[in-house]
Amino acid sequence: MAEPQSPLRSDATKTPTKPRSNPRPSFKVGGYSQRDIQTPPSHAAQPRANFEKTISFSGRRMIHTPIPSTKTASPQPPNINPSEPPPQSSDAPLFVHQTPADILNAEVIPPSKKRKCEQKRAVARSTKKRTTTVLRPSRPLKISDQVNGDVWHLILGYCEPKQLLEAKLISKDFNTRLNKHSTIWRKSRLDHFGKDIPECPTGLTEQQYVYLLVGRGCQNPNCPRDQTVRVAWVFQLRLCADCFKQKTIRVEDLLEHRRHFINPDPNQPADPSPLWGSLLSDLLPQARTDGRRYGGPRVVDVSRNMWTQDVWRQYVFLESAYTKLETEYLALRQTNPTNTVVKEWLERTYEKVMAFMKEAAELEKWNATQSQDKPDYYQIRGDFFEERAAALNPPIEHDVLWNMAAFRNFLKIQSPPTERSWARLQSQILPYRQQAEQVLEYKEMMDDAPLSYEDVDGPSRDTLRLWMDLKRHRQVRKRVPCYFQPEQSFVLRLAQKELQRCLDSGIADEDLLLLTLHNVYVAYQQLEHRPIGLNYDGTRGPYQLSLDDARMIVEDVIEAKIDPTSQRGSMVFSQLRCRGCRRRDFTKTWSFTDAFEHILNTHAMLVGEGIEFWRFAVPFIREQADWRPTPDEVNAAKSIDRFPWYSLPWPECLPLVPVHREPWKLDKWQPSTSETYIELEKPPTISAFQGRAPASNSFAKTDFVGNIRFAAQVLNGARLNDECQMKIALTYAMERWKLILWTKPPLDLFSSSMAAIQEVNPTISLQFRCGICVKEGVVNQNARQVKYRIAADDLLAHWRTKHQDQLDWTEAINLPSDNEVERILDKADTKLQQEKDAAHQRKARMDEDIRKRPKLKNNVVINSRLARDVFDELFPRTG
Repeated sequence: MAEPQSPLRSDATKTPTKPRSNPRPSFKVGGYSQRDIQTPPSHAAQPRANFEKTISFSGRRMIHTPIPSTKTASPQPPNINPSEPPPQSSDAPLFVHQTPADILNAEVIPPSKKRKCEQKRAVARSTKKRTTTVLRPSRPLKISDQVNGDVWHLILGYCEPKQLLEAKLISKDFNTRLNKHSTIWRKSRLDHFGKDIPECPTGLTEQQYVYLLVGRGCQNPNCPRDQTVRVAWVFQLRLCADCFKQKTIRVEDLLEHRRHFINPDPNQPADPSPLWGSLLSDLLPQARTDGRRYGGPRVVDVSRNMWTQDVWRQYVFLESAYTKLETEYLALRQTNPTNTVVKEWLERTYEKVMAFMKEAAELEKWNATQSQDKPDYYQIRGDFFEERAAALNPPIEHDVLWNMAAFRNFLKIQSPPTERSWARLQSQILPYRQQAEQVLEYKEMMDDAPLSYEDVDGPSRDTLRLWMDLKRHRQVRKRVPCYFQPEQSFVLRLAQKELQRCLDSGIADEDLLLLTLHNVYVAYQQLEHRPIGLNYDGTRGPYQLSLDDARMIVEDVIEAKIDPTSQRGSMVFSQLRCRGCRRRDFTKTWSFTDAFEHILNTHAMLVGEGIEFWRFAVPFIREQADWRPTPDEVNAAKSIDRFPWYSLPWPECLPLVPVHREPWKLDKWQPSTSETYIELEKPPTISAFQGRAPASNSFAKTDFVGNIRFAAQVLNGARLNDECQMKIALTYAMERWKLILWTKPPLDLFSSSMAAIQEVNPTISLQFRCGICVKEGVVNQNARQVKYRIAADDLLAHWRTKHQDQLDWTEAINLPSDNEVERILDKADTKLQQEKDAAHQRKARMDEDIRKRPKLKNNVVINSRLARDVFDELFPRTG
């Protein structure tokens, strides 16, 4: 590495360059004349430049010689103090030998701060350019191309795998170097994960292997999710739940003509083999699934080196891999091979799959042990906080502490506990100590499962006695013959009036139940004269509504008007969401009764800031009611109470919302808060296709398969659900067909187009509900073709059997209406535009704040097309 060059001797007016950062002197530079220092004759004189006359290093002391200010520097020699000897010519610089006596007797003048500042300014004003590169550690990007490649190869090998992934984004040179040398990735992987990590799997490079191990984000290039971590090692992909479901398929979901059984040709001799009769999908890696996400590899019987015999619907495989294997198999069959050739191909492919599944199982096992080797901070923090809570005065018991939501949240932090964290936790749990003790008392009471209040001693005895009295008083409505208490009859009449008012105003089915209850509560609270009855607290006077009144309205008013087993009934009664469930990746809906039982068992067991569900933890007796359900009773479980309905007041705000509301977007539930009920937005009254015509393409107007394939390809990547995409693609092909022929295309054309649709747009799942059964509304809600989406082949077979003489085949698929398509387009674009605005804001902040890190999928969101733009491409406006 070249050292900086010194200035020329003749350039007396140049200011000195910035000295090197190393302050340690290795020799002495003299600035004295020959008569000031007696030089031993054994030392020869050395040349010396003018700028070397300023400072003399002598051991650890500096000998100062005054110089003029650099602000008044001129070509003339500097003026020297008259008391000092005149400066000598630059022809006689010397390297001198200093004796201990000279060092002790030398005159030491402390350096001047002003002179140092003037020297720094002079260096800054210097116009001379540096001729060599100074490698400063603080400027790695500028000097990286000057470092030898072998040095970088050594340095990168010691980096962690995550640092290597970031280094690829630093510069083009780093990216090229890391792509070229796989040994860097291998050394980093072994150093970071240890020698027991499985070797690089078949089909992956070292770089791809490391990316799966430490990378983050869904590997679907069109997916915006950037927090996905779990790897499906069977498929060697990291996919989110939606993309996993989109890219995989089960055997029973394949079209019938694509389900291949590999059997020998009966016209040729064939050697026996246990693999004859295997499905073509058995020659692919398969994974377990619960219908939504990856569940690990399919189990292999090691003794036989074959799959375990299980139900097909439990396993999935990559649809793209199946298409590739199917093409290879059909090409083999077209050559009319002998059974020996087919058997060899079958066994060879099967062996490869079994070997691959063993690698995947080893990786899954190693990945599971990695999490076990990490420090169990959950247990460490729990023991630490429990010890501190027991030392309080009075102490907090173990069971009471676990009823506090703040304590459980603090256990999830992946770091060692400290006294500071305990101080923060203590301030969050002490205000809710009494509530937590109440919940513990409820648990202990319910665990004993008393059959009567006479079996209990203490304050809880009165609570249970009150509950039993209220139950006997109110359950007369379920006796035979039916009988209602006066206050119950009054509430029922009010509820019938409010229900009819909601039906007349055209309230959506999703809002009918909750809005009716909301209106009943508001109307009852506005009454000046209320009936006299037995209240939930055991007092008798002006009647106060209880939660049993809300349940009574649902069972005796709304269910009497709408059949719960009908399809409309499933939308009215079973599409309620809990305010306490705030997950974004999963939607669970409940009926009214099941929702409150879920709240009691899940959310009422925790107390904390903003958590009010503990109010429902009131002891009661789980015993069968006095009545018995009739054979045609819908829910026989109603004979057992699993919630203290009778002893709880009807809160002003129920802890439930309709299915179209997102609980995680709402504030935490407060029972005494008055909230405005937000109804489902009514669908537009105009069709999405009104005033539009299908765009032209290279296919003929009567080429139904080509047109629907073209539309599906254009829709690929749009932020629309698969049913809406299918509706738009089918409408496009139908409208193109109508330009020439007025009759609808035959069903066989649609059946033959399914494979083409799935080939160009894997997002469209060829599974649908029966549109005719759904629209009729009289078919039981639990019917297979109504409750579930079934394969297209099975659906068409159902249509040929049940509905062929009723309507045309286009009604057999349950798809959104033309008006609903307009609403779906607006909703999808609103959500995408909000994500785009947030992405642009983050990108703008990155330019101002160097600490901001780029999001992995930021550009995916920014470059996503609006659904309306895609729709305009297929259906441009006519005028």
